[in-house]
Amino acid sequence: MPDALSPADLVLASIAVAMSLAVFGAVVTSLSVAAAMAAGSIPATGSIGYALFYNPPTDR
Repeated sequence: MPDALSPADLVLASIAVAMSLAVFGAVVTSLSVAAAMAAGSIPATGSIGYALFYNPPTDR
């Protein structure tokens, strides 16, 4: 098992970070949860687009 993180691991982590920051922003501000999640989904969707189209998974 390799010790280094793969690009797929980093993409999954960036999705979780974006959504976690959105929830945190909704809790500490007056922003509604729905609006915060909508705003957090934009960078999460960008991460998915990056993983699928710019740097797609390949067989090793």
